[in-house]
Amino acid sequence: MSNTIILKSDTFKYPTKDERKEIGKLLPKMSRFIIQYKAATIQILQNSIIENAIRNEDIYWWNNCLNNRLGKVIETYVYVIAHFQRHKKNSLVNLENSYTDKLLLDYYVEIFYYYFFSARDVLGQVINLVCNLGFEEHRIFLNEQFIKKIQSDKIKQVLSNFSKETQDSYNIRNSFNHRFTPTNIDLRAKKNIIQECNKISFYSAQEVKIETFIKDIENLMKQFSQLMNELDEEIKHCC
Repeated sequence: MSNTIILKSDTFKYPTKDERKEIGKLLPKMSRFIIQYKAATIQILQNSIIENAIRNEDIYWWNNCLNNRLGKVIETYVYVIAHFQRHKKNSLVNLENSYTDKLLLDYYVEIFYYYFFSARDVLGQVINLVCNLGFEEHRIFLNEQFIKKIQSDKIKQVLSNFSKETQDSYNIRNSFNHRFTPTNIDLRAKKNIIQECNKISFYSAQEVKIETFIKDIENLMKQFSQLMNELDEEIKHCC
């Protein structure tokens, strides 16, 4: 018989100023692209080719979208770490708060993967325009085909490294979107037929420890920081 756990509303609390300050020390420095706004209409009046004028303006707006996404990635990271630290502390002294923190921790872990890979895909939109790759907006996938088309060896190399270092995390993201939720304990029955003994055995419940996700999220922040910092100068030259 399952127990009923009631989560009180006053246990749901935003990260405090002090928590934000401490978590801010853990955040890796992440460059933002500075793109000058070039109105397409002005460029056209100055005899620019229409396609180039539109592309130049689009770079600004897609970079604006990227900055918004990165802001959400960082904010979600703060929530993840705050609730992770609270959960570790409260699991020893305050179970009532610990239940809430675990619920919110699972919630923000899932949201983090959404925003992280959304930011990654929006970065692909920026690079598509900056490098003038010619991919249609709805056909941007930061994959090997996309990377191979980039002319800049530097951009190609850093994107290739980033893709390699985050591939396993992309599989986690796909699990959240399309598979059995990885933060849930997997209690589904599975069978293993041992032919020699003619027996069927059922595996015990499978669980991914929350520390595994935290370690992965910290690596993703590190990888995106390195990527943005290395791309910054290259984007300036292209723009």
